[in-house]
Amino acid sequence: MKRSHKLAGVVSAGMLTALSVLAAPEAAAADHEVHTNDADPGGVAYFTEYGDVVKVCDIESDGWAVGLDVYWNGGSYTLKAGGNGNCDATDANEHNLPENAYINFRIYLYKSGTPYAYQDTAQWYNDH
Repeated sequence: MKRSHKLAGVVSAGMLTALSVLAAPEAAAADHEVHTNDADPGGVAYFTEYGDVVKVCDIESDGWAVGLDVYWNGGSYTLKAGGNGNCDATDANEHNLPENAYINFRIYLYKSGTPYAYQDTAQWYNDH
């Protein structure tokens, strides 16, 4: 499952930096983030403890969608986003995460016939 990316033409380093900043969705004031485990990450997830805000974003036009499993002792849910720049998010109004507990995150890319590719995991303590 090799993924490659090519730029047509010559682009200066400054232009490339400006383009990547404009194209990457960001979470405001996120406490934590984790990326998919591919060479040029196609997905990113953010976790903000206050308000239990969890957001996952597809950050590449590569034909892959991104998924995020959020789980803890006693519960779980999944967020999914497909298409460069698209995100899925939730907060305490939908999924109230337990306080003073470890919350686990598994981010991955997927497409037809290939679930859980390039996955990475993180565990953070929720003290809010």
